Amino acid sequence: MHRLLVVSGLALVAACASGPKPQPASALERAAPEHPPFLDPQQILKRLEDSETAYQVEGRDSPPGGWAEKLWPQQVPAREAPKVLEHDGVKSIIEWPVHPEAQALLQEAEPLFQARRYDDAAKLYEKATTVCPDCYVAWNFRGDAAFFSGDSVTALKFYRKALSLNPDDHRTWFFQGNALARLGRYKEALDSWAWCLVLNPRYPIIRQFFRTNSELGLVIREDAIVPRGYAERAGNVISVQFDPDHDPSWLAFANCKALWLGEPSHRQEMTGSTNEHYTTVEELECLGSALIVHENQRSGGKTDNLDPTLARLAAITRDGMLSNAVLFEVGARIHPQVMLTLDDAVRQELKAYVLKHVLVPVASADDIDL
Repeated sequence: MHRLLVVSGLALVAACASGPKPQPASALERAAPEHPPFLDPQQILKRLEDSETAYQVEGRDSPPGGWAEKLWPQQVPAREAPKVLEHDGVKSIIEWPVHPEAQALLQEAEPLFQARRYDDAAKLYEKATTVCPDCYVAWNFRGDAAFFSGDSVTALKFYRKALSLNPDDHRTWFFQGNALARLGRYKEALDSWAWCLVLNPRYPIIRQFFRTNSELGLVIREDAIVPRGYAERAGNVISVQFDPDHDPSWLAFANCKALWLGEPSHRQEMTGSTNEHYTTVEELECLGSALIVHENQRSGGKTDNLDPTLARLAAITRDGMLSNAVLFEVGARIHPQVMLTLDDAVRQELKAYVLKHVLVPVASADDIDL
């Protein structure tokens, strides 16, 4: 069952689970391994020039959102209703188990809910939580029925019950935030919305919510990592691509990406393995290379073509949060639910990052020192 709800111009997604299937704990490493110092742009260029590998640099128009999707394609499917299991310190994600009788009641209630017969739907949702007290999705649906009926106090009670059963579904945090906001409890709502973004950084519904509900005075900033440089194999050559209409810093980024692609010895040196897979070490080195050039351009007064995204990323780096940005924007592309595999300390760091650099007051959204 898949439901599309509408609140103040917002589409809310809520759904029942399907059968459980094991999911890898993570496509990403939990922490960057020890490694030698990062290379600067000149050192990277020197290694490319001295290499026996053929590199070809070309200017090319980048897609509207940069080359992010090609650089970091999704590798792990998301669970609709996630359940986190832990064994020997390793977390894995499965679908929340389905309760057939409760599922049938939710399906029976769905047309009533869609017809805005919320009281009638609520009776069936109550039956579902009676036959399956641990079905957190059913508690969410009870909250929805109360919320749409205008009873935010009761809705909040049911959303909190759902969170007590499963704190790892970002949607429940979002729903709770909406109920808190309607009750005028904005500080608590902000906290809840922040947790929603921690658990699912690319959740489109909450992003649309803040575009639609500008009266809340908050905005979710767009990505700070919008790569205008790229590298790929093209036969026997490594193609180094950059968009000449954007910040020249992206050529340094592309050179770094080419180094990691064309020089297995560098990957071995930095990670201890020549296997080509995502590593935060690579992303930090390549973004750091771009930021060095960006800051040199800025300090030299060459600001005509500087990308605002790199200015934001520089501010994030000054706050010591570049690794958080990489996990939030890059890691979540590869594994949409990677945050569920991380411990609470990392989640808390990400929450601080969200509140500092992602979900911010409108007045500070563009307050970047160029």
